[in-house]
Amino acid sequence: MTVATAEEVEADTVPWRALFLLGAASFASSAALRFCDPLLPTLAHAFDTTPGKAAIVITAYAISYGGFQLLTGPLGDRYGKVRMVALGAVLSGLFTFACAFTTSLEQISVLRFLAGLTGAAIIPNCIAFIGDTIPFAQRQAVLARYMIFTSFGAISGQAIGGVLADALGWQSVFIMAGLFLLSAGTVLAIQQRTNPVLSRRSPAPPGGLRGSLAQMLALRNIPFARVVLSAVMLEAVLFYGTFTFVGAHLRHVYNISYTAIGAMTALSAAGAAAYSWSAPFLLGRFGERSVLGMASVFLAVSFGLLALSPPLWLVAVAIAIGGFGFVLLHNPLQTNATQMTPDSRGAGIATFAFCFFAGQTAGVALCSLIFDRVGAPPLFAGAAILLPVLVFWFRAGLSRTKPA
Repeated sequence: MTVATAEEVEADTVPWRALFLLGAASFASSAALRFCDPLLPTLAHAFDTTPGKAAIVITAYAISYGGFQLLTGPLGDRYGKVRMVALGAVLSGLFTFACAFTTSLEQISVLRFLAGLTGAAIIPNCIAFIGDTIPFAQRQAVLARYMIFTSFGAISGQAIGGVLADALGWQSVFIMAGLFLLSAGTVLAIQQRTNPVLSRRSPAPPGGLRGSLAQMLALRNIPFARVVLSAVMLEAVLFYGTFTFVGAHLRHVYNISYTAIGAMTALSAAGAAAYSWSAPFLLGRFGERSVLGMASVFLAVSFGLLALSPPLWLVAVAIAIGGFGFVLLHNPLQTNATQMTPDSRGAGIATFAFCFFAGQTAGVALCSLIFDRVGAPPLFAGAAILLPVLVFWFRAGLSRTKPA
């Protein structure tokens, strides 16, 4: 097995075929994370319980998916990142597929827990592999394109899950998601044997798995890593915690259908995709520092408009530019995270992913309390102020701590 570093990749060559295969696995992983959201009423009816109790199938997956990322990154460093992605996709697919043949909500919950445990290996190792393979000068643009797969995976999971459940029953959703993961993992495993990029391996970190875990713990002593990890956690708290309640706000203020709400919230991913395609131009023309400045403007305008409850067409614009602004911030965060531990990127990205996921969980819990007490407009107004503050704090922190 040959060893490769980013420097061995030609400066003007990006292995798009290999990245497409990794993106397909990430698409399936993102879809698997969200496809149960619209199934709660159906599962509640099928198992004679309430939607709140049926939500255990989401919670079980989220807990294992978020927590196990701290281990899947170091495992990728030790045994190979692409190998872990393929194995994780296959196993997660099998557990997901098996959910269709269960007879109780408890059985689904156990299988969803196992699916999250194994699916946690996919996205962090994909990002770490990109960090190992793509030179830093190109990495931010490539990661922006990669984010198209994860963004549309989450949206597709919600949309297709609801459609299939209505047309063919809830079992069909688990079958579809399981087969998609199985297919992506199997193809990736086969291609790893013949694709010269996917078959490359980075040197194992000193000390093996224990060494990777030690490096994860040591991140708290690195100023640059503290800035990146703190920023991504706060980003998740402020953006995802607030954006979660856009749908409830649309229903309460504009009284539109749930189908319309789904279509409008999907505009956030459309904005993210627009950045993914324009990233090479924006980064080449303006650079990272200016792009972060743009993020503060887009995020402030987006949540500021939402706080004012303007006409519905303007709400749609606000949601789209909010998605654009989010990736203007998240993409530099993600790119800099690949530089926190260059010798064991799996461990560094796993820590980054864990902080991002923990921030989302904490943000939804915190913002739900605010939403119940004062409603959505003050929540949106707070995000319009605090997100730009976070952007400028992160930019200043990078200038102060980023390695030369």
